[in-house]
Amino acid sequence: MAKRTTIARKGRTAPALGPGLHAGTIELRQDERFRVRTLGGELVTAVLDDAVDPDLAKECLRSGCRVILADDGARGPVILGALQTSLPVARDRDGHLVVSAKKIRLKAAQSLVLDAGESSLRLEPNGAVRMEGDRLVIDVGSLVRFLAASVEFP
Repeated sequence: MAKRTTIARKGRTAPALGPGLHAGTIELRQDERFRVRTLGGELVTAVLDDAVDPDLAKECLRSGCRVILADDGARGPVILGALQTSLPVARDRDGHLVVSAKKIRLKAAQSLVLDAGESSLRLEPNGAVRMEGDRLVIDVGSLVRFLAASVEFP
């Protein structure tokens, strides 16, 4: 994957956008302002709409994801959000959620909990892992290895 640069290329600078929505790519962040190149090649300086998470704009700068712009008159060009170019993670009609990827990594600052009915798996930041349920079935075709200072079975 090519590394994105945060140095704006020289080009035409447009002080304002015309009416309607415009697509562009964030090229540079300067404090609370963003340098955006529109699809037409013009460079505009835009601010984030109040409803837009600043981390979304940072991710668009990093990844080159397209953003949607509009001119609100008072503040000039405003970034309204990002263009979605892949399927979202969402439930299907039957209420099932399927996440498919080569690698999935979940991070939680406090704890990560997976619940299904009366069973749960809880991961704590101190390294504790707790599994709760009525039964535990381990089906292994080869070796089960426990590495611990001690193992207790009641």
